[in-house]
Amino acid sequence: MTTGEKIKYFRNMRGISQETLGQLSGINSATIKKYEYGIRNPKPDQLLKIANALGISINIFMDFDIETVSDVLSLLFKLDDQIDMKFEAEKDKDGNFKPATLRMSFKNPMINKKICTYMKALELRENMINSKDDYSEEEFNASLQRINENIEEIKQHLLDDNMVVSKGTDKLTVKIFPN
Repeated sequence: MTTGEKIKYFRNMRGISQETLGQLSGINSATIKKYEYGIRNPKPDQLLKIANALGISINIFMDFDIETVSDVLSLLFKLDDQIDMKFEAEKDKDGNFKPATLRMSFKNPMINKKICTYMKALELRENMINSKDDYSEEEFNASLQRINENIEEIKQHLLDDNMVVSKGTDKLTVKIFPN
């Protein structure tokens, strides 16, 4: 999804008009419309105002290019620094961890539940791909496209959660975004 598509998606999810989003964010509604149609791209300060008005994290609008081992590890280390993660792996007879048995989870059950929901959607896609021979090419392509669209929709719904999960947070806390 483009930035504009994400703005429109979360605005519609909140059931508010472009005019209302404009009022909540302090941005002209005509500008909101241009963002949603991809005519203009919001600058970081405008994007922050929109994210705050929608009650979502600005990180939802960020696209990260993750290409290297360093990219992956830096994200994992950052996550581990800020939230309670759990890494596990079986050991060999010499006491060394076996890389093929690595498991990662979060100590927050809500995060794990949301990831399991996403995994279920991925499993449905994998099952569809594995049964490709049971469908005509046209049926398969149409079904796969619908599944991929559903996966994107599921991802966006899963992102719509402002529960705080920082280390040291032991009770239900919701992040309120300032105006």
